[in-house]
Amino acid sequence: YRSRLTGFSYIWGLGLPKSLKHGNDITLNIDANACNSAYNALSGYNGAVVVYNYETGEVMCSVSTPTYDPLNPPEITEENESEYDGVYVDKVLAGRYTPGSIFKVVTLASALQNIEGIEDEIFTCNGSTIIGGEKISCMHTHGEITAKDGLAQSCNIVFAEIAERLGKSKMTATAEQMGFNTSYLINGTTTAQSTYNVKKANDNDLAWSGIGQYTVEANPMQMAIMCGAIANGGTTALPDEIKSGVSDFSLENVEGTVTLMDSALASKLDEYMRYDVTSYYGDGLFPTLTVCAKTGTAEV
Repeated sequence: YRSRLTGFSYIWGLGLPKSLKHGNDITLNIDANACNSAYNALSGYNGAVVVYNYETGEVMCSVSTPTYDPLNPPEITEENESEYDGVYVDKVLAGRYTPGSIFKVVTLASALQNIEGIEDEIFTCNGSTIIGGEKISCMHTHGEITAKDGLAQSCNIVFAEIAERLGKSKMTATAEQMGFNTSYLINGTTTAQSTYNVKKANDNDLAWSGIGQYTVEANPMQMAIMCGAIANGGTTALPDEIKSGVSDFSLENVEGTVTLMDSALASKLDEYMRYDVTSYYGDGLFPTLTVCAKTGTAEV
């Protein structure tokens, strides 16, 4: 919005008549203290944190690291360029990461929509299995386990087997339903696409894709939107960083709301993600909140 804020136009330059100017203030939804807390929590790691209100769309925290002091931009040379690698990239909007086990929420959604009786099935995890002639490994040996406990304990075997059973077309359809292979417009900036492409995948590749590996990549903002839809009955307000200012153009370039699933599926995913916390992660981690969650640790 810099041209609007400075009153610049291609006809008038910076001499735009006052009657045509939009004003020069913007108020953000972003909370500086929340961003500071997130920045300190990242503690030197390379990554991104985004927090938004899924009912209103207000983005309260958006942090990307490594970063720099905008009041004192770095002078990047060959000697220090590794230190500043990626500092000009907003990874919340432009980043893509191997999602790992957080993608199991997508695989679960596809299973709930396409496999009758999936919630009553019992899977067997012996720490590894063979799919498509190659090994799929798990971090633990879970024994007999349901899909619900499989999500809570993040069993790779459960979701690898589910992905292979679903097949490429159903997995792709659900991934795209959840926002993969598309972009969102956030205050005039187009997000990087989260990608799910299994066209060339063999059975083993497809199984790995179901646990967020293979070639799957996720954009942090897209995953936040997906979780917002789960939390809000299937429809979420799209993130908005601007509260007011410059003729209240906060609504410009914001798509409004997006529906990713029906309320029944959202409710079931919400139930499973709440169970993750109550049965495995522990409510004690979040003493003042009722949290639904899914962790993921990607191998890259």
